[in-house]
Amino acid sequence: MDMDSSERPSTIHTEEALAPRAPWHFLRASLPGGFTRWGWGLMGGWMLVLLGPALGWAGHLRRAAGWSALPSHWGESLTTRDIWELWENGGLQHRLTNSPTVHLLGLGMVIVLWCGWRMQAESAELKARLGPWLLGALDTVLIGFLPLGALTWAIASILGQLGGSGLDFLGWIAFFGRPLAWMALVAALNLQWWFCRMGRAAGLSRGYLAHLGDSFLRLWLHPIQWGLVSVGGAALRSLLPFLVLLLAWRMGGGTTFRVWLFLGLQLLVTGLNGWLMGWLLRTTARFWNHDVAVREARVALKESVREAQIS
Repeated sequence: MDMDSSERPSTIHTEEALAPRAPWHFLRASLPGGFTRWGWGLMGGWMLVLLGPALGWAGHLRRAAGWSALPSHWGESLTTRDIWELWENGGLQHRLTNSPTVHLLGLGMVIVLWCGWRMQAESAELKARLGPWLLGALDTVLIGFLPLGALTWAIASILGQLGGSGLDFLGWIAFFGRPLAWMALVAALNLQWWFCRMGRAAGLSRGYLAHLGDSFLRLWLHPIQWGLVSVGGAALRSLLPFLVLLLAWRMGGGTTFRVWLFLGLQLLVTGLNGWLMGWLLRTTARFWNHDVAVREARVALKESVREAQIS
């Protein structure tokens, strides 16, 4: 028996709340929420990761030599031979492996990863557990490494060919573009991991293969927007510390005040980078939540149509 046309289910696209949304739609709504306890933990963790090793190295030099030449030689770099001599003959192997610097770096990474997961899980209304966090990384290896790595390798190869063309303009594009492409790969793998772990945390109600397929499509159905988010985010997070380093290089560190000024600026941009990472985590969670609702509505609509056809 046929259903009356007025009783047939309508498409979900006519309902504003269930209309499919692209990732950029959620950027503005995800701006608030960066200064929660997990947001502060994320920013603090980044400071330990990026500044802990630098401060630990400066402290090591001061303890080893009884003084520090950092204010007088800011911006100078060691040669490869100098590093080798220090490593082999300066006793750095034992000191660095047992140094608080290594501990700060490890602690910072743990804080960044865990606070980021807690922030994202709360934004997606999920429970942050260790199992989905770890298994989501395994899923990312299965569905993310090969396609994303192949795409990045192809882009880097094209940029390499452009750099070898002999044109200065293309050479500069290749010079900045190739490392940016590999940094964007890390950002894209993070996105894929985030989708996988949120899917794991929500439960595999439709089966493991459906979970992998949904996680894969959430990234690849919006390649331009997620690609620009990955490239733009990687570029911005690299640009801010580089500008501080460039300022320090141009001004020099002739006084202790300047060194502390540069350290304060580096702390500021490091915290800002942590906030940017939190913004992307919240955006991804909101997108995931909406995508799940849309997919569930589609499944329910198909089921209602099937039941109507049977009846």
